[in-house]
Amino acid sequence: VVMSSIHAHDLLNLIGQSESPLTLSEIEQLANEKFGQEACFHTCKLENQSVRELLTFFVRAKKIISTDEVTFELNRARVCNH
Repeated sequence: VVMSSIHAHDLLNLIGQSESPLTLSEIEQLANEKFGQEACFHTCKLENQSVRELLTFFVRAKKIISTDEVTFELNRARVCNH
């Protein structure tokens, strides 16, 4: 079964809906529940990303930020709206 790729914004929106910061494991679990464990993600520049690869990109690009280096939340200022 070939799954269609999910845009990274869908995962960012899911993170943004959380009322409190989440650990990367919690985000990964949320993504698996919402999109399935075999889900593949893409951005404007990246394709075929696993949820873990995408989270690494989000941290590097400061799309999700941490104040305690354990939990993360959406950095709304760094999310493009296109």
